[in-house]
Amino acid sequence: MAHTLPSSDQSSDQDKWDSGGLECKGQLLIKIVMRNRLTALVVDGDTTCWVLEQELLHSYGVQTLGVDNSRDAVDLIASDAEFNLIIIEKILPVLNGLEVTRQICEIGVHCKMLEVTACSGESERQAFLAIGVDVFIEKPLDPEHLVPILREVDGQ
Repeated sequence: MAHTLPSSDQSSDQDKWDSGGLECKGQLLIKIVMRNRLTALVVDGDTTCWVLEQELLHSYGVQTLGVDNSRDAVDLIASDAEFNLIIIEKILPVLNGLEVTRQICEIGVHCKMLEVTACSGESERQAFLAIGVDVFIEKPLDPEHLVPILREVDGQ
């Protein structure tokens, strides 16, 4: 990502955060992730979100596979593909996120499951947590939420 120089001789606090804070977090996490090669499945019907979530995971050294519908996700898991983390959107083509999560859990998957959605409410949150989702957050998936999850998955 290209950085632009501020118009004055002194950089703003925002520039310092953009060029330093996030990079430092990423460098620390890459060392943690590289100790145990992590893999993630991203299930999101919105191509833009799917690509952004995968890029964020890649920036921390996580290998990813993305699918844009729930049927492909269930088929992939049923074929014995293994992941350390599964990220699922609530609104998906074919089956909704709740149903695909239920089916993945019924297959016997034992990994961290994260529900990331733009449509959240307390009843949805409770429903996902009740069927096996470990973390339920509102989009966008960001480093603030992702870093602690990756550390936990990595055994830190």
